[in-house]
Amino acid sequence: MNDYLSKFNALLVQLTDDERDEVVEFYREYLLDAAIANYDDCVAELGTPKQLARKVLADYSIRFNENLNANTSKRQKSQATVRTIWLIVLALLSTPITIPALIAILAVFFALAVTVFAFVIAAGAILIGVTILAFAMLTAGIGIFGQSLWVALFYLGSGLAIIGAELL
Repeated sequence: MNDYLSKFNALLVQLTDDERDEVVEFYREYLLDAAIANYDDCVAELGTPKQLARKVLADYSIRFNENLNANTSKRQKSQATVRTIWLIVLALLSTPITIPALIAILAVFFALAVTVFAFVIAAGAILIGVTILAFAMLTAGIGIFGQSLWVALFYLGSGLAIIGAELL
C-alpha cells in the first residue's frame, strides 16, 4: 500500500503540498478501512496510481473552475472552462497516444542499435577475411617460389602489402 501511495503522491506534483497531503491521506485511510495492504489489491480497487492521479487532477481542475468568484470576468471563466476541458481531454487521450509513440521510439532506437552492431560485425568479418587472404597469398608465394619467381614475388609482395595496410 505504501508503494502505491508513494507512486500516487509523486504523480500529484500539480497540486499544492496541502492538497496533495490531503488527497494522499484520504486514500490512505480509504485503503486502511478496506483492509487493502498490497500493491495489486490497491490497483484492483482504485486502478493504477497514474489513473487515480489523473482522476484526482481532473476533479481538482473542475473544483478550481467552480470556485471562481463573482469578480472574475466572463472571458476568464470561459478560458478556465476551456482549459479544464482541454486538461481532461488530454488526460484521457494521452495514454492511447503516448504508448504507441513510445513503442515507435523504442523500435527506432532498437533498429539503430542493431544497425551499429551489424556494422561492427561486418567490419570485423572483413578484417578477418582480408587477414586470411594476406596469409594465403604469403603461403602461395612461398609454395610457388621454385616454379615461377615473378609470380611468387607478386604473391609475397601483395600479402605483405595487405598486412602492412592492416597494421597501418
